[in-house]
Amino acid sequence: MLNRKYYVQIGDKRYSSDFQTGNDSKSKWQGVLERAYGKTDASCCCPGRGPRKLAIKHRASSGEYHLARFAGTGAEHANECRFYAPAPESSGMQGYSRGVVEEGEDGLLRIRLARGLQAAPPKDSGDEVIVALPTAPGVRKPAMSLLGLLHLLWQEARLNVWYPAMLGKRNLGVVTSVLYKAATRVGSGRVRLADVLLMSADKDSKAATANQERVTQAIGRNQRVIAVAPLAQYSADKHGGDVARLPLSKPFGIPQLYLQKTQWDGLQKSFQQELSFWMRGGTVIAIAQVDVKQGQKWPQARVLDVALMPVSDQWIPFDSSYESMIEARLREEGRAFEKPLRFDAGEEEVFPDFWLLDVGKPYPMEVFGMATPEYLIRKQIKLVHYNREYGVDGWWSWSADNDTKGLQIPSFPVKQQAAK
Repeated sequence: MLNRKYYVQIGDKRYSSDFQTGNDSKSKWQGVLERAYGKTDASCCCPGRGPRKLAIKHRASSGEYHLARFAGTGAEHANECRFYAPAPESSGMQGYSRGVVEEGEDGLLRIRLARGLQAAPPKDSGDEVIVALPTAPGVRKPAMSLLGLLHLLWQEARLNVWYPAMLGKRNLGVVTSVLYKAATRVGSGRVRLADVLLMSADKDSKAATANQERVTQAIGRNQRVIAVAPLAQYSADKHGGDVARLPLSKPFGIPQLYLQKTQWDGLQKSFQQELSFWMRGGTVIAIAQVDVKQGQKWPQARVLDVALMPVSDQWIPFDSSYESMIEARLREEGRAFEKPLRFDAGEEEVFPDFWLLDVGKPYPMEVFGMATPEYLIRKQIKLVHYNREYGVDGWWSWSADNDTKGLQIPSFPVKQQAAK
């Protein structure tokens, strides 16, 4: 269960989740927070591994009080806690330089994108400044790519986490809803991502109208839009040759996203495995950054950049077919796990392919999938790292490079009873 509310300690008293959320106790809970506001902090009683201090905040717009975690303390909370956020070193987030992702005391994540959301003024004849992403080993990235933004959205929406109780509760509508909610907490420059985010919508739906309104607003404010949606079902007749338009699933309210030939050619080179998975019937999420302007009748869109990410049938991202096999088996065995996302991290950054969440401690899982000389060197570095940090018996691995038929996947560690 994600976003779970636990007891909260304020002063010498503890308050249950029912008291915090119940309609009958709402005014009393507001009174508790108001009396403590500016005088004392609170602490979360989830089974985390740190102080788990909380700040009491006041919303001037509504006059209500609420709790918020201190910036940078999300990893102190239990994974299922509503205040949890992964530590940067547990995923590819560690590959960014300081200032690329910053969490404010208001809970908003402020990010530095390689290409911003605010377009250059129409009369500005100067070239746009785009932050280059260095590729040299060990160099921290000074900005976030479009794929990194998609990973951030997925992580903030907790769509890279799985608990058995989620079975049957994830579909495109749910995914769209939690992604939009996550986007309300992300900003770049002066632009809140939710204000420029376009997503899959049914025809004549409120979501389609919302897409249209965001496009109109973006044109008026000279802002770029971000479209996030699964690719439409692959058709050899429609998509077998050059693709002139980015084929999105349920694209209502989204302008026609026409691609230049060089862009489709670039996708086929940079995302060959993702497109191959799509052609075999798999679900692939597309994210596109788009310049929009008003045409004679309809808004016109110019695609600036596109990135792709494959997901399982339960919307969990994966980086290889071997990871896909492990993700499916973990779900089959009723396990709880998290899939760390790569963001823009280089190959030299070390973090696991999965974190197992039901063994009572941080438990990394690693899939070794290649046998090239360069990869074997990286494999040895990872072996040393995991043995040093977690002990020989404190992590799990599968050498898929020596087991191409998937018949020798080691058993997973025995799960423990979840904390109450």
